[in-house]
Amino acid sequence: QGAGPPPSQWAAADGAASSAAATLSASEWLELAGLQGRPDLADGARVPGEALEGLTRATWYLEGHSLVVQRAVQLAAAAHAGQARKNGEPFIVHPVETSTILAGLKMDLDTIVAGLLHDTVEDTDLTLHDIARCFGPSVASIVEGDTKRSKLGVTAAALDEATKRSLNHRAMLVAMGEDWRIVVVKLADRLHNMRTLRHMPRHKQVRIARETTQIFVPLAQKLGIEALEYELLRLSVQFLFPQQLLRVPYGLELLGHWARLQCWGLGQSLDDYLCRDQVLSELDLPLKLDSHRQTWLQHSRQWDAAASAASASSS
Repeated sequence: QGAGPPPSQWAAADGAASSAAATLSASEWLELAGLQGRPDLADGARVPGEALEGLTRATWYLEGHSLVVQRAVQLAAAAHAGQARKNGEPFIVHPVETSTILAGLKMDLDTIVAGLLHDTVEDTDLTLHDIARCFGPSVASIVEGDTKRSKLGVTAAALDEATKRSLNHRAMLVAMGEDWRIVVVKLADRLHNMRTLRHMPRHKQVRIARETTQIFVPLAQKLGIEALEYELLRLSVQFLFPQQLLRVPYGLELLGHWARLQCWGLGQSLDDYLCRDQVLSELDLPLKLDSHRQTWLQHSRQWDAAASAASASSS
Protein backbone atom coordinates (compact mmCIF):
# COMPACT_ATOMS: atom_id res chain seq x y z
CA GLN A 1 0.00 0.00 0.00
CA GLY A 2 0.90 3.64 -0.19
CA ALA A 3 -0.42 7.13 0.15
CA GLY A 4 -3.08 8.22 -2.31
CA PRO A 5 -6.36 10.03 -2.83
CA PRO A 6 -9.61 9.07 -1.11
CA PRO A 7 -11.42 6.04 -2.60
CA SER A 8 -14.30 8.22 -3.84
CA GLN A 9 -11.95 9.89 -6.31
CA TRP A 10 -11.65 6.61 -8.23
CA ALA A 11 -15.32 5.63 -8.32
CA ALA A 12 -17.86 7.44 -10.49
CA ALA A 13 -21.00 8.38 -8.60
CA ASP A 14 -23.21 6.90 -11.33
CA GLY A 15 -21.18 3.72 -11.85
CA ALA A 16 -20.64 0.51 -9.88
CA ALA A 17 -20.30 2.55 -6.66
CA SER A 18 -24.06 3.22 -6.71
CA SER A 19 -25.15 -0.02 -8.37
CA ALA A 20 -27.19 -2.87 -6.93
CA ALA A 21 -23.94 -4.60 -5.91
CA ALA A 22 -23.12 -1.60 -3.71
CA THR A 23 -26.54 -1.03 -2.16
CA LEU A 24 -28.36 -4.35 -1.73
CA SER A 25 -28.34 -6.37 1.45
CA ALA A 26 -26.56 -9.72 1.44
CA SER A 27 -29.76 -11.70 0.86
CA GLU A 28 -31.01 -9.31 -1.83
CA TRP A 29 -27.66 -9.49 -3.61
CA LEU A 30 -27.58 -13.29 -3.59
CA GLU A 31 -31.07 -13.36 -5.08
CA LEU A 32 -30.26 -10.80 -7.79
CA ALA A 33 -27.03 -12.56 -8.74
CA GLY A 34 -28.64 -16.00 -8.64
CA LEU A 35 -26.27 -17.19 -5.92
CA GLN A 36 -28.78 -18.41 -3.35
CA GLY A 37 -27.70 -21.66 -1.77
CA ARG A 38 -24.09 -21.17 -2.90
CA PRO A 39 -22.12 -20.77 0.36
CA ASP A 40 -19.05 -22.04 -1.51
CA LEU A 41 -18.91 -18.65 -3.23
CA ALA A 42 -18.98 -16.55 -0.09
CA ASP A 43 -16.05 -14.10 0.07
CA GLY A 44 -14.59 -15.51 -3.13
CA ALA A 45 -14.04 -18.96 -1.63
CA ARG A 46 -13.58 -20.53 -5.09
CA VAL A 47 -10.66 -18.22 -5.91
CA PRO A 48 -7.18 -19.52 -4.99
CA GLY A 49 -6.02 -17.60 -1.93
CA GLU A 50 -2.84 -16.14 -3.43
CA ALA A 51 -4.70 -14.59 -6.38
CA LEU A 52 -7.46 -13.17 -4.17
CA GLU A 53 -4.96 -11.75 -1.68
CA GLY A 54 -3.07 -10.10 -4.52
CA LEU A 55 -6.24 -8.40 -5.75
CA THR A 56 -7.15 -7.28 -2.23
CA ARG A 57 -3.73 -5.73 -1.72
CA ALA A 58 -3.73 -4.07 -5.14
CA THR A 59 -7.17 -2.47 -4.67
CA TRP A 60 -6.32 -0.85 -1.34
CA TYR A 61 -7.10 2.58 -2.84
CA LEU A 62 -10.71 1.39 -3.39
CA GLU A 63 -11.16 0.18 0.17
CA GLY A 64 -14.39 2.16 0.50
CA HIS A 65 -15.82 0.04 -2.31
CA SER A 66 -14.42 -3.33 -1.31
CA LEU A 67 -17.93 -4.83 -1.13
CA VAL A 68 -18.47 -4.14 -4.84
CA VAL A 69 -15.14 -5.76 -5.74
CA GLN A 70 -15.96 -8.75 -3.52
CA ARG A 71 -19.36 -9.20 -5.18
CA ALA A 72 -17.81 -8.95 -8.64
CA VAL A 73 -15.41 -11.73 -7.64
CA GLN A 74 -18.38 -13.79 -6.42
CA LEU A 75 -20.31 -13.37 -9.66
CA ALA A 76 -17.27 -14.07 -11.84
CA ALA A 77 -16.39 -17.17 -9.81
CA ALA A 78 -19.95 -18.46 -10.12
CA ALA A 79 -20.04 -17.81 -13.87
CA HIS A 80 -16.68 -19.51 -14.50
CA ALA A 81 -17.29 -22.41 -12.10
CA GLY A 82 -15.95 -25.67 -13.53
CA GLN A 83 -13.79 -23.94 -16.17
CA ALA A 84 -10.01 -24.36 -16.16
CA ARG A 85 -7.06 -22.87 -18.04
CA LYS A 86 -4.42 -24.77 -19.98
CA ASN A 87 -2.17 -24.83 -16.92
CA GLY A 88 -4.88 -26.53 -14.85
CA GLU A 89 -5.71 -23.47 -12.74
CA PRO A 90 -9.36 -22.55 -12.18
CA PHE A 91 -10.32 -20.09 -14.91
CA ILE A 92 -11.29 -17.46 -12.33
CA VAL A 93 -7.57 -16.87 -11.68
CA HIS A 94 -7.27 -15.13 -15.06
CA PRO A 95 -9.87 -12.37 -14.52
CA VAL A 96 -8.64 -11.86 -10.95
CA GLU A 97 -5.06 -11.44 -12.18
CA THR A 98 -6.26 -9.16 -15.00
CA SER A 99 -7.97 -6.91 -12.46
CA THR A 100 -4.88 -6.98 -10.25
CA ILE A 101 -2.88 -5.61 -13.20
CA LEU A 102 -5.54 -2.92 -13.68
CA ALA A 103 -5.39 -2.04 -9.99
CA GLY A 104 -1.63 -1.64 -10.33
CA LEU A 105 -2.44 1.12 -12.83
CA LYS A 106 -4.88 2.64 -10.30
CA MET A 107 -7.85 2.25 -12.63
CA ASP A 108 -11.29 3.23 -11.38
CA LEU A 109 -13.82 0.92 -9.75
CA ASP A 110 -15.83 0.33 -12.94
CA THR A 111 -12.70 -0.82 -14.77
CA ILE A 112 -11.65 -3.17 -11.97
CA VAL A 113 -15.12 -4.77 -11.94
CA ALA A 114 -15.12 -5.00 -15.74
CA GLY A 115 -11.74 -6.74 -15.58
CA LEU A 116 -13.22 -9.36 -13.27
CA LEU A 117 -16.16 -9.94 -15.62
CA HIS A 118 -14.46 -9.41 -19.00
CA ASP A 119 -14.70 -13.03 -20.17
CA THR A 120 -18.14 -13.86 -18.77
CA VAL A 121 -20.27 -12.76 -21.73
CA GLU A 122 -18.08 -14.65 -24.18
CA ASP A 123 -17.45 -17.81 -22.15
CA THR A 124 -20.41 -18.23 -19.77
CA ASP A 125 -24.19 -17.83 -19.60
CA LEU A 126 -23.92 -14.38 -18.04
CA THR A 127 -25.28 -11.60 -20.26
CA LEU A 128 -24.55 -7.90 -20.59
CA HIS A 129 -28.04 -7.29 -19.18
CA ASP A 130 -27.09 -9.30 -16.07
CA ILE A 131 -23.91 -7.26 -15.63
CA ALA A 132 -25.74 -3.97 -16.08
CA ARG A 133 -28.39 -5.03 -13.54
CA CYS A 134 -25.74 -5.89 -10.97
CA PHE A 135 -23.01 -3.32 -11.58
CA GLY A 136 -24.49 -0.63 -13.83
CA PRO A 137 -24.31 0.27 -17.53
CA SER A 138 -20.77 1.65 -17.41
CA VAL A 139 -19.30 -1.72 -16.38
CA ALA A 140 -21.45 -3.50 -18.96
CA SER A 141 -20.23 -1.13 -21.66
CA ILE A 142 -16.56 -1.83 -20.88
CA VAL A 143 -17.19 -5.59 -20.85
CA GLU A 144 -19.02 -5.35 -24.17
CA GLY A 145 -16.10 -3.46 -25.70
CA ASP A 146 -13.59 -5.99 -24.42
CA THR A 147 -15.52 -9.01 -25.69
CA LYS A 148 -13.43 -10.50 -28.48
CA ARG A 149 -16.22 -11.77 -30.68
CA SER A 150 -16.82 -9.61 -33.72
CA LYS A 151 -20.34 -11.03 -34.09
CA LEU A 152 -19.64 -12.24 -37.63
CA GLY A 153 -22.69 -14.50 -37.52
CA VAL A 154 -23.13 -17.63 -39.59
CA THR A 155 -20.68 -16.41 -42.24
CA ALA A 156 -17.77 -16.82 -39.79
CA ALA A 157 -17.54 -20.56 -40.40
CA ALA A 158 -16.74 -19.92 -44.07
CA LEU A 159 -13.81 -17.59 -43.33
CA ASP A 160 -10.19 -18.65 -42.91
CA GLU A 161 -8.51 -18.04 -39.55
CA ALA A 162 -6.41 -15.11 -40.77
CA THR A 163 -9.49 -13.28 -42.06
CA LYS A 164 -11.42 -13.93 -38.86
CA ARG A 165 -8.50 -12.62 -36.78
CA SER A 166 -8.32 -9.52 -38.96
CA LEU A 167 -12.03 -8.83 -38.57
CA ASN A 168 -11.81 -9.43 -34.83
CA HIS A 169 -8.93 -6.96 -34.60
CA ARG A 170 -10.98 -4.37 -36.46
CA ALA A 171 -14.00 -4.93 -34.19
CA MET A 172 -11.74 -4.71 -31.15
CA LEU A 173 -10.20 -1.43 -32.34
CA VAL A 174 -13.62 0.05 -33.14
CA ALA A 175 -14.78 -0.72 -29.59
CA MET A 176 -11.57 0.71 -28.13
CA GLY A 177 -12.25 4.03 -29.80
CA GLU A 178 -15.32 4.58 -27.61
CA ASP A 179 -13.76 4.38 -24.14
CA TRP A 180 -10.08 4.48 -23.18
CA ARG A 181 -10.74 2.03 -20.34
CA ILE A 182 -11.60 -0.69 -22.88
CA VAL A 183 -8.07 -0.37 -24.27
CA VAL A 184 -6.51 -0.71 -20.83
CA VAL A 185 -8.62 -3.78 -19.95
CA LYS A 186 -7.63 -5.38 -23.24
CA LEU A 187 -3.94 -4.70 -22.59
CA ALA A 188 -4.16 -6.12 -19.06
CA ASP A 189 -6.01 -9.18 -20.39
CA ARG A 190 -3.28 -9.75 -22.99
CA LEU A 191 -0.50 -9.22 -20.45
CA HIS A 192 -1.76 -11.95 -18.14
CA ASN A 193 -2.23 -14.27 -21.12
CA MET A 194 1.38 -13.59 -22.10
CA ARG A 195 2.56 -14.32 -18.56
CA THR A 196 0.99 -17.79 -18.83
CA LEU A 197 1.78 -18.43 -22.52
CA ARG A 198 4.34 -21.14 -21.69
CA HIS A 199 1.46 -23.55 -21.12
CA MET A 200 0.28 -23.26 -24.75
CA PRO A 201 1.50 -25.38 -27.70
CA ARG A 202 4.53 -23.94 -29.49
CA HIS A 203 2.66 -22.89 -32.65
CA LYS A 204 0.17 -20.93 -30.55
CA GLN A 205 2.96 -19.32 -28.56
CA VAL A 206 4.51 -17.99 -31.76
CA ARG A 207 1.20 -16.79 -33.22
CA ILE A 208 0.14 -15.01 -30.02
CA ALA A 209 3.60 -13.47 -29.50
CA ARG A 210 3.57 -12.16 -33.08
CA GLU A 211 0.09 -10.71 -32.61
CA THR A 212 1.22 -9.09 -29.37
CA THR A 213 4.22 -7.55 -31.12
CA GLN A 214 2.13 -6.29 -34.02
CA ILE A 215 -0.97 -5.02 -32.20
CA PHE A 216 -0.70 -4.80 -28.43
CA VAL A 217 2.85 -3.50 -27.89
CA PRO A 218 2.29 -0.51 -30.22
CA LEU A 219 -1.16 0.00 -28.68
CA ALA A 220 0.39 0.32 -25.22
CA GLN A 221 2.99 2.63 -26.71
CA LYS A 222 0.37 4.87 -28.31
CA LEU A 223 -1.41 5.20 -24.97
CA GLY A 224 1.86 5.90 -23.17
CA ILE A 225 1.51 3.01 -20.68
CA GLU A 226 5.20 2.22 -20.54
CA ALA A 227 5.03 -0.54 -17.92
CA LEU A 228 2.63 -2.61 -20.03
CA GLU A 229 4.49 -1.85 -23.26
CA TYR A 230 7.82 -3.01 -21.82
CA GLU A 231 6.53 -6.24 -20.28
CA LEU A 232 4.46 -7.19 -23.35
CA LEU A 233 7.53 -6.67 -25.54
CA ARG A 234 9.83 -8.58 -23.19
CA LEU A 235 7.49 -11.56 -23.03
CA SER A 236 6.94 -11.53 -26.80
CA VAL A 237 10.61 -11.70 -27.70
CA GLN A 238 11.08 -14.58 -25.27
CA PHE A 239 8.78 -16.70 -27.46
CA LEU A 240 9.99 -15.38 -30.82
CA PHE A 241 13.75 -15.84 -30.39
CA PRO A 242 15.89 -18.84 -29.42
CA GLN A 243 17.08 -18.83 -25.83
CA GLN A 244 20.71 -18.63 -27.00
CA LEU A 245 19.96 -15.32 -28.76
CA LEU A 246 18.18 -13.88 -25.75
CA ARG A 247 21.37 -14.26 -23.71
CA VAL A 248 23.28 -12.01 -26.12
CA PRO A 249 23.23 -8.38 -24.92
CA TYR A 250 21.36 -6.89 -27.90
CA GLY A 251 18.92 -4.99 -25.74
CA LEU A 252 15.17 -5.38 -25.56
CA GLU A 253 14.44 -2.47 -27.89
CA LEU A 254 16.59 -3.91 -30.70
CA LEU A 255 15.10 -7.38 -30.29
CA GLY A 256 11.64 -5.86 -30.37
CA HIS A 257 12.45 -4.04 -33.60
CA TRP A 258 13.82 -7.28 -35.03
CA ALA A 259 10.63 -9.08 -33.96
CA ARG A 260 8.51 -6.53 -35.81
CA LEU A 261 10.62 -7.05 -38.95
CA GLN A 262 10.18 -10.81 -38.64
CA CYS A 263 6.41 -10.33 -38.46
CA TRP A 264 6.37 -8.15 -41.60
CA GLY A 265 3.82 -9.57 -44.02
CA LEU A 266 2.49 -12.08 -41.46
CA GLY A 267 -0.77 -10.29 -40.76
CA GLN A 268 -1.65 -6.64 -40.30
CA SER A 269 0.09 -4.46 -37.74
CA LEU A 270 -1.62 -1.75 -35.72
CA ASP A 271 -0.26 0.90 -38.09
CA ASP A 272 -1.65 -1.05 -41.06
CA TYR A 273 -5.11 -0.90 -39.50
CA LEU A 274 -4.82 2.77 -38.58
CA CYS A 275 -3.44 3.91 -41.93
CA ARG A 276 -5.17 1.62 -44.43
CA ASP A 277 -8.44 0.43 -42.95
CA GLN A 278 -11.25 2.57 -44.37
CA VAL A 279 -13.70 1.75 -41.58
CA LEU A 280 -11.26 2.77 -38.85
CA SER A 281 -10.22 5.85 -40.81
CA GLU A 282 -13.83 7.00 -41.14
CA LEU A 283 -14.25 6.59 -37.38
CA ASP A 284 -11.17 8.76 -36.74
CA LEU A 285 -9.61 6.02 -34.62
CA PRO A 286 -6.07 7.50 -34.73
CA LEU A 287 -7.44 10.74 -33.27
CA LYS A 288 -9.38 8.81 -30.62
CA LEU A 289 -6.26 6.90 -29.58
CA ASP A 290 -4.40 10.21 -29.29
CA SER A 291 -7.22 11.44 -27.05
CA HIS A 292 -7.00 8.23 -25.00
CA ARG A 293 -3.27 8.88 -24.52
CA GLN A 294 -4.00 12.32 -23.11
CA THR A 295 -6.62 10.82 -20.80
CA TRP A 296 -4.13 8.21 -19.55
CA LEU A 297 -1.45 10.85 -18.97
CA GLN A 298 -3.96 12.99 -17.07
CA HIS A 299 -4.95 9.95 -15.01
CA SER A 300 -1.30 9.23 -14.17
CA ARG A 301 -0.56 12.83 -13.25
CA GLN A 302 -3.71 13.01 -11.12
CA TRP A 303 -2.68 9.92 -9.16
CA ASP A 304 0.90 11.11 -8.75
CA ALA A 305 -0.25 14.52 -7.52
CA ALA A 306 -2.76 13.05 -5.10
CA ALA A 307 -0.24 10.54 -3.78
CA SER A 308 2.37 13.30 -3.29
CA ALA A 309 -0.13 15.49 -1.47
CA ALA A 310 -1.23 12.68 0.81
CA SER A 311 2.37 11.74 1.54
CA ALA A 312 3.26 15.35 2.36
CA SER A 313 0.28 15.74 4.70
CA SER A 314 1.16 12.57 6.60
CA SER A 315 4.82 13.49 7.09
